[in-house]
Amino acid sequence: MHKAIWLITSCLVAATAAPGVGQASPCLSDPDTAASHIWYVNRTVTYTDSTVLASQGLPYRPPQGVTLVTDPVICQRVIDADNALIQPGDTVATTISRAYVLRVGTTAYALVPENNDGVYIYFDGTNYKWLAGMVAPN
Repeated sequence: MHKAIWLITSCLVAATAAPGVGQASPCLSDPDTAASHIWYVNRTVTYTDSTVLASQGLPYRPPQGVTLVTDPVICQRVIDADNALIQPGDTVATTISRAYVLRVGTTAYALVPENNDGVYIYFDGTNYKWLAGMVAPN
């Protein structure tokens, strides 16, 4: 009986531990790159006209600031929302699996796709609905 319980316990532990092994997080987090994205998004929500930001659903000068998201569940939700925007038959857009995700105040997320450093896509922080897309000047 003890062998059966040990075997069942071992199988359960292996089954619950295995999914994360060897998988890269959907959250990109290089400190230098993240800092430049945080700076740009913070600049956007601080210096863009408040009426423009409000019309897009983005916060103006959020007291909570702009922070890097490192929770893989949140990153994946924002990435999934971005991928859902791709229309069937679209031969130009590609799905992404990793991105820098930034929390903008308490109401929005900004997504910067891997290998697309100048593109900032904003999503609602509650239902992950697309709010705006912006391209950073060179």
